[in-house]
Amino acid sequence: MIFLLAFLLAGVSCTPTLQRAERILTPSIKSEKEMGREFAEKALEKLELVEDPRVIEYIAQIGGPIIEAAQPMSYQFRFHVIKGPILNAFAVPGGHIYLYSGLLLKARNVHEVAGVIAHELSHVKHRHTARMVGKGTLVSLATLAAILAARGQRAVTAGALGAGQALQLKFSREFEAQADRSGLFYLYQAGYDPYGLLDFFSLLLREQRFSTSRIPPYLLTHPVTADRLTQIENLIRIHRLKVRHPRKLPDFHRLQGILLPQVERSSQVIPFLRRRLQESPDNPRLWHQLALAYDHYGWIEEARQALNRALSLDPELGSAWMDLGSLEARLGQWEAAASRFRKALQIRPNGARVYVSWGEMLLKINQPGEAERMFRKALELQPRLIRVHRLLARALKEQGREGNYHEEMASYWEKMDHISEALQHLKKAGKLYGEKTPEGERIRRKIESIQSS
Repeated sequence: MIFLLAFLLAGVSCTPTLQRAERILTPSIKSEKEMGREFAEKALEKLELVEDPRVIEYIAQIGGPIIEAAQPMSYQFRFHVIKGPILNAFAVPGGHIYLYSGLLLKARNVHEVAGVIAHELSHVKHRHTARMVGKGTLVSLATLAAILAARGQRAVTAGALGAGQALQLKFSREFEAQADRSGLFYLYQAGYDPYGLLDFFSLLLREQRFSTSRIPPYLLTHPVTADRLTQIENLIRIHRLKVRHPRKLPDFHRLQGILLPQVERSSQVIPFLRRRLQESPDNPRLWHQLALAYDHYGWIEEARQALNRALSLDPELGSAWMDLGSLEARLGQWEAAASRFRKALQIRPNGARVYVSWGEMLLKINQPGEAERMFRKALELQPRLIRVHRLLARALKEQGREGNYHEEMASYWEKMDHISEALQHLKKAGKLYGEKTPEGERIRRKIESIQSS
């Protein structure tokens, strides 16, 4: 656990000495990873996290190209979503990036979310949080998890901090400027529109001006000013960071449609979407979101009607064909479902999630071999998928391949950042394969890789 280190610097007034102390006290990269793991474990206990793999894998898909653009790095990045209306995100040492559901629901496109991820990734790459520890300006990350979980309750927050301690989450101007600058270049190199960062920060500035009373001070980790926006815009203009053909990542509206009913009550979600449809009755994506909400609450016929309405407005909305197929598969309408999946693949031949949905249907009709083929095709097209590993594990188990079953379950839990569960499955796989077999040796290397990440 990282304790407040300011007292170690007490009485030191010489700037070079302070700098030397900072270098000495700044944790190693190995220690950073241990800190991040400590926080992630506490977060699982204390924070209300979104555990839907469809949400996490979409965020990982946004972040993947940015991670590649920022290489080389010593961290394996993992993404988490906290249930809460706040327009904010933060990163902890070791590569854990947390985004609030409010940010994802308020963002207008993938490029804005990518901008936030690039900014947070920059803080990690440049080791800003670790350097704050070296400066003695950060309390225990486990304490931070408790404070975030308190959601602003003064008594709980005061108890978590302890007498005389003050949580210092705000990065220095130097750190924020560096994260802004690096984040823009990573966005550009990853093929995203750098204006996404500027657009989201503009949104955050408006939120700070009009809704600061709703945001706990310790969550305002990225205070945005008009000067800062101007500096970002100047960087984009001076360095000509204009992407001619910005990266396309479809179905952002679907991510929001999946997430919304998980963080709000049905009494709020359905009326909210219906009001939006009154304003834009011919918006197929809004109809798709309404269908996803109906489906989440078990209103199957209403979901089918909303999907059909969406497709009548936009027959090229491939993800709506996929969701209609999944709905019909759950109703046992196998031929109709297969035709929907074929239609979705005609529109988007490389639609990895369509193969996942089709494979799930094949599992239901006792065709695990064909289902496995679909799942492996999905992973070939999109390696960052998560939910498919659990389905693939089931297909392998039904074929009697117990070792492979545990391997795939380990991949699922690792990508969901439940490391203890992943290690348990790998150890079971190792025993089934035999420790001295080539497969057992592969499992041993996987365990070592996870433990060091």
